Amino acid sequence: MDKQELTKNKLDLEYHSESQKMNAILVLITTGILGFVGSFIWLLNKDYFVYGIILTFFILIISYISYRKVCRRMKSILFRIENL
Repeated sequence: MDKQELTKNKLDLEYHSESQKMNAILVLITTGILGFVGSFIWLLNKDYFVYGIILTFFILIISYISYRKVCRRMKSILFRIENL
């Protein structure tokens, strides 16, 4: 194998790793938020509901930032693969 082919294979593995990270983030966001909001259906004290909404908002912000970082990294890897 020549050096260019090895580099492409390495970048392919990095891209695959980043895509798995993205899938994990999306799954965690979806199940976490649905479970968290679903638990407030039976809540009797409405003050806790406000705290739950605030916490959910922060979780969404952190998840969105992580998602954007992974997307940028994937685009960078794809650009490097195309330029080989």
